[in-house]
Amino acid sequence: MDNFEKVERLREKADVTYDEAKRALEACNWDMLDALIYLETLGKVKKSSVTTYHSSKAEEEKLHDVEKTVRDEERKEKEEICKKKIKNGWEKFIRVCTDNHFVVKHKEKKVIDIPLGAALVIFALGWHVLLILMLISLFFDYKYNIVGKNDLKTVNSAMDKVKETADRLKKDFAESTEKSEEENKEDKEDKKEEL
Repeated sequence: MDNFEKVERLREKADVTYDEAKRALEACNWDMLDALIYLETLGKVKKSSVTTYHSSKAEEEKLHDVEKTVRDEERKEKEEICKKKIKNGWEKFIRVCTDNHFVVKHKEKKVIDIPLGAALVIFALGWHVLLILMLISLFFDYKYNIVGKNDLKTVNSAMDKVKETADRLKKDFAESTEKSEEENKEDKEDKKEEL
């Protein structure tokens, strides 16, 4: 569509003079939609008087390309944000693993002191055996902690609670054993007296 046809079409759609349509198109770089909006902002056209606007195939393709470009850029931006979050999380995990140590103590004496990362690898390889050994060792006065630069109070607090529970179970077991031994002694003494 040439410029003359655009002026005629805009003049018909907007119900303005030829000169007003031509000036609007020139101001909007011969874009029909922009010129129509321009005339509306000047108060020359009422929005309700414009029923429809049919763009050319080239304009539709241009609009489609712009939408596609915007979607692609948004997707790339989301991917970059996701990559940064993963990278930052991984770096933080590595720092925690290298800045902290897994410490095993027996009666307040260090038995094992290894980097947390090494401890995690060892635990991942033999977790089924190590978990059982760790639980059993709690009953023999072993204690587990993570020490280092990071504030891992919640992890250490959880390990301390497990140790306290093991100590309480051990104490309860010892008391019940002593009680049953005393009862057995009393029963034996009662039997001896009867005889």
